[in-house]
Amino acid sequence: MPLRAKITSKYIPHNPARMRRDLLHLIVIESLVTVAATLAGAFSIVYLINSGFTLFESSLFYLQGFVWASVLCVCLGRFGFDRPKHWMALAVMVQSAFYLSFVFLEGAWLLFLTPIFFSLYIVGFWVPYNILMLRQTTRGNRGEMIGYFFLVFPVIGLASPIVGGYMIEGIGYGLLFGCAFITLLCNAILIMMSRSTDALPMRGKLTTEGMGRGLAAGLFFEGGQEGVWWTMVPLISMLFITGEKNLGYLFALFNLAGGIASIAVARISDRRGFRHWYVRIGAMACIPLVLGIAWAPDYSFYFILAGCIYLVQPMLQILLFAMATDRMERRLTSCSITRELLLNTGRILGGASVAAILFTTGDVRLAYAASAFMFLGMVLTK
Repeated sequence: MPLRAKITSKYIPHNPARMRRDLLHLIVIESLVTVAATLAGAFSIVYLINSGFTLFESSLFYLQGFVWASVLCVCLGRFGFDRPKHWMALAVMVQSAFYLSFVFLEGAWLLFLTPIFFSLYIVGFWVPYNILMLRQTTRGNRGEMIGYFFLVFPVIGLASPIVGGYMIEGIGYGLLFGCAFITLLCNAILIMMSRSTDALPMRGKLTTEGMGRGLAAGLFFEGGQEGVWWTMVPLISMLFITGEKNLGYLFALFNLAGGIASIAVARISDRRGFRHWYVRIGAMACIPLVLGIAWAPDYSFYFILAGCIYLVQPMLQILLFAMATDRMERRLTSCSITRELLLNTGRILGGASVAAILFTTGDVRLAYAASAFMFLGMVLTK
């Protein structure tokens, strides 16, 4: 029987056994993506710095990816994903090329071509994946379920950055990026083989209708915070810790810190509602922590403050995602693609702020402190 004949035009909840299988497959797919991201992706900016790129040049790396991702969101908001499974597999393969390019490219080719691979991945994989994931949730468990999917990153991040640090110091970056490449190729095969990724074309227009301006602003500034952190967290960490192995330990602790606490808060918000108040309180709590980290006098202060902020920050991502889905649960494709556009345009703001500060002052601490402004913007969420 043709594949399309097996898929109804509307999503129909599976029987319990099918649902458990789909959840398992989706988590495994996310886990393999996360292994590559935490094993090698966490060290991408460090690699650029160690390869001779300036702070300003390194800050342009992900900024370009955010720009290309925003353009792709606009295009896909018009045309949609005709074959979501193929998009996901192709995007993962493109991301494998992203890691391989660190081995084979250098100079301007690495700085300007590689971010294009990254942009195709974050839109082509994550938008359809998030739609498939959201179909496993209901309004009564959405925050908690999203939290479990988000927990994959800190759980895997407990070990893989440490392994990555040892690989760099013991063998070099080549093996590290090669392992990420192989992991993602295996993931692409799994995506094509798994029935959990079967889906009809996903189409939905870009719109904040139903979402509301307050929530749209919150998502935009969430992206702004990510745009600062993706470049600046490794750089601010390097002020206090030297050596990729030690940096790996630090990344691992940070990645684990907020996972379980975020699920607990998300579960409470599922039952009691008022998710926006948790977002506002959490965002306000992050502002002094960011400023304290930016000008921490030594490692002890930095470690304590960073540990505190990573208890709170993951909660904001989960709750904002759940809020958007609650308000647009009948238009999951529109919700996912609009959220991705808001995040990436916000990331442009964050990345551009970092680049401007590093170009004019070269001050790593000040560039990291720019994320305080982004958390302030998240307080607008309603």
